[in-house]
Amino acid sequence: MSIPSTQYGFVYTKQNGLTLKNDLPVRKPKSGQLLLKIGAVGLCHSDLHVIYEGLDCGDNYVMGHEIAGTVAAVGEDVTGYKVGDRVACVGPNGCGECKYCRGSTDNVCKQAFGDWFGLGNDGGYQQYLLVQRPRNLVRVPGNVSFDVAAASTDAVLTPYHAIKMAKVSPTSNVLMVGAGGLGGNAIQIAKAFGAKVTVLEKKKEARDQAKKLGADEVYESLPGSITPGSFSSCFDFVSVQATFDLCQKFVEPKGIIVPVGLGAPKLSFDLSDLALREVQILGTFWGTTNDLDDVMQLVSEGKVKPVVQSANLKELPEYIDKLRNNAYEGRVVFNP
Repeated sequence: MSIPSTQYGFVYTKQNGLTLKNDLPVRKPKSGQLLLKIGAVGLCHSDLHVIYEGLDCGDNYVMGHEIAGTVAAVGEDVTGYKVGDRVACVGPNGCGECKYCRGSTDNVCKQAFGDWFGLGNDGGYQQYLLVQRPRNLVRVPGNVSFDVAAASTDAVLTPYHAIKMAKVSPTSNVLMVGAGGLGGNAIQIAKAFGAKVTVLEKKKEARDQAKKLGADEVYESLPGSITPGSFSSCFDFVSVQATFDLCQKFVEPKGIIVPVGLGAPKLSFDLSDLALREVQILGTFWGTTNDLDDVMQLVSEGKVKPVVQSANLKELPEYIDKLRNNAYEGRVVFNP
């Protein structure tokens, strides 16, 4: 595989925002590292939080945290991977040595905070990516395209981890607020877990899509026939105060509320109701290496089919504007 010395990519700085650079060096892997040729990289709402809303993940790095591609070069002492292998990046990029990583909860590794792929550390909005910790890669099945694999590293992984954490089962009666990029995949995951799924969504197009994806009930607003305290778990893929309040109202005693979306930086809850009914609020972040392995299997088996469209990486600024204006549904990935 011929590897160039320079490449193009999109670098984020706090001073200039996201800027296209045409002379980025392609870094050669040292011992314990490998070089990844990017096959596809996804655009996420989290990118907007960084660029426009002040989410601080560091300064001066290549963005893009939903990454899949081919191993292009391998440094000394790397085991388990060879040139040509198809892989995807586990975004949280755990250190591999702390108690959280050793306990298979590498998504909350404190050493990696601010060192995530594409959020603090270099990511996939470029042609080649130096992977410093190959432990944070998983294999992409042969029947899964790079476009789908890249989207799955967040848009499927995040709801999968949340649903798994909430211990959804065939006896679960689940409410999902929002059926966009994450919510649409969450419907399929919860159905794969055997749950009954009710979806609340304002957009007609998203409601129609939710029905196609297998939701049992889909509403613009919950009807009076659904009484408060009806759902064993409520997943809020919007997470503003109004949607969180609705979840607290409709979750059952001993039930679980999972704010997955990042619509508001702070939410308040009714403590008297929370305590009286012993409702749990569950924090959830991205997903683990083991979770992404599970996700790739679900996608490979056709149990989850992400809605993905693709474009050339140099069209990224145009699609960022579209995302800001809610001008498309599903997930967009880019091919460098």
